[in-house]
Amino acid sequence: MRFSAIAGSLIVCIALTGCQPETVDVEESPGQIGLENGSFVVELNGIDIHYEIHGQGPVLMTVPNSWGLTLAGLRALYRSLEERVTMVYFDPRGMGESDPIREESDMGMAAVRQDFDALRQHLGLDKVNAIGWSNGCTNLILLASEYATTLEYAIFLHGVASFTPEDLAEFVSANPRLVELYVKLQQEVFANESLSAEEKTAQLRALWLSEYFPQLFADPVAGRTMVDAVFGEARFSAAHVQYSNTEMGDSYDLTDRLSQITARSLVIAGAHDAMSEAKVQEIHDGIADSEFVVFESSGHFSPVEEPEAFKQTIWDFLGVG
Repeated sequence: MRFSAIAGSLIVCIALTGCQPETVDVEESPGQIGLENGSFVVELNGIDIHYEIHGQGPVLMTVPNSWGLTLAGLRALYRSLEERVTMVYFDPRGMGESDPIREESDMGMAAVRQDFDALRQHLGLDKVNAIGWSNGCTNLILLASEYATTLEYAIFLHGVASFTPEDLAEFVSANPRLVELYVKLQQEVFANESLSAEEKTAQLRALWLSEYFPQLFADPVAGRTMVDAVFGEARFSAAHVQYSNTEMGDSYDLTDRLSQITARSLVIAGAHDAMSEAKVQEIHDGIADSEFVVFESSGHFSPVEEPEAFKQTIWDFLGVG
């Protein structure tokens, strides 16, 4: 069983709301587009990508989760930041209003990084701030090391830099209910060859919202209410989840990338997260002069578990508090 992907990919996607995206002429100069609020589509790396801009103040680009999360999912987490920060979100390939995938690798982490940097260039930004959550946090480690000169501030939220066989054993021991639900998901959804892709996604959504995601909150009972209230209209992609499981494998180690990160960095952990505080701190220990903050009343969802403290922490870090 591939718990590494589950450990690094623990969020849902919200159904898109509002107006249909405006298509941007790719011949237009990025400098003419600016950071006007709205919904747009632009061709990046040969595929149409839907992105949205909301808020005011310094720009903070989100690193999407590669396993099938639309931009509306991350906006549900970060909406409160928009009062003082200009948030840039985009749908990964094959999700939301972005084009369908052309090949399986379009569902991978590298595709997200490529589109992130292409969108940065399209927007005319020499340097940008970035935030990545869960699987997006792990991908931000790669992004911040590969594109070091293009990132000024980096926020690593509820993610880890490595997942070893020893970590797997600790995870299984510490989270028996999550393991039980993971096995149930494998047996009832992914191992059931009679289900269509749409049926797999529907069953995945039902299990995650009703049972799995509430377990990732500090208070699972309160978590169920929060999941229903915030993520009740969520959409998922079973195909992206399966690809993510395969891509991340049973173990990985990105700790050697941490020393290559030059962006001013903030690392955030939840005291009650499924992955231990010490595992998240591994990122902080590897990045020179980084800051480390633990949200004592949070699990994997500090933006909604401790919303006021979360937004103030981000604002202070970016200098707009």
